[in-house]
Amino acid sequence: MMANITKLVELKATEIKECKVKIQAIEKEVPRLVKENNELKEKVTELERYKRRWNLKIHGLKEKVEENTRDVVVSILSKLTPQWNTSMESVVDTVHRIGRKEEGRDRQIIIQFTMRFHRDSIWKLSKNSKICKDLGIHFKQDFCKADREARAAAWPKMEQARAAGQNVYYRGHVGYINGNRVILG
Repeated sequence: MMANITKLVELKATEIKECKVKIQAIEKEVPRLVKENNELKEKVTELERYKRRWNLKIHGLKEKVEENTRDVVVSILSKLTPQWNTSMESVVDTVHRIGRKEEGRDRQIIIQFTMRFHRDSIWKLSKNSKICKDLGIHFKQDFCKADREARAAAWPKMEQARAAGQNVYYRGHVGYINGNRVILG
């Protein structure tokens, strides 16, 4: 009986040594995998950020039953840019409302343009547009989740600086106070 117990203990000791060797190998591999994972996350964020540079969002446009969102948006954009009226169908790639339909809430509309030139031009024209004011709508940039979070995190510092009379603005997802990038932390 003692011989069986000794054999079992030796067997378990060997298994434990093998497990320790495997654990050491994994511990050496984990930092590399963590670094690689962070790099991949950053690449995905950059790709998403780049892709969204062709988009604009419309806030405030009343939602109607059985609406053709694309036709409504193309009509609004044609009024904003009469010079592109005849080519507006080819300027706009995709249009749709975002999120679930809820009672008493108008969903945002996302517009993807075929060219950044058109997107940037419409973005600039919409800022002080009488057409947008009359319709009660405004255009916004389409930020990815990471950028929205970065802007939200920077906002308290920026709001405080604005109250103190400093020059505060965003350039993309980055906040600036008096020309200096807002550092979080």
